Amino acid sequence: MSHTTISIKEDTKKELKKLQEIYKTKSMDELLKILIVQAKKKYIDNFSEDFKARLRERGLTLDDIIKSGEEIRNEILRERGFID
Repeated sequence: MSHTTISIKEDTKKELKKLQEIYKTKSMDELLKILIVQAKKKYIDNFSEDFKARLRERGLTLDDIIKSGEEIRNEILRERGFID
């Protein structure tokens, strides 16, 4: 496994050290992995909220989308002769 050095400001390093204590991680790499996972989860949560808001704007529900998807899949399967 290779290692990389990155340049960060001293204030940033101090903040990372504080987080390392809070999360009780043994290494900066371990802390960064946790922070990356959290950032990805937050991105997905934000996307989900935006998606739900757009559905509400259009007067749709998630069940409407699921039903529509089922109808489209069945139509494609019928066209390809997999179902009657």
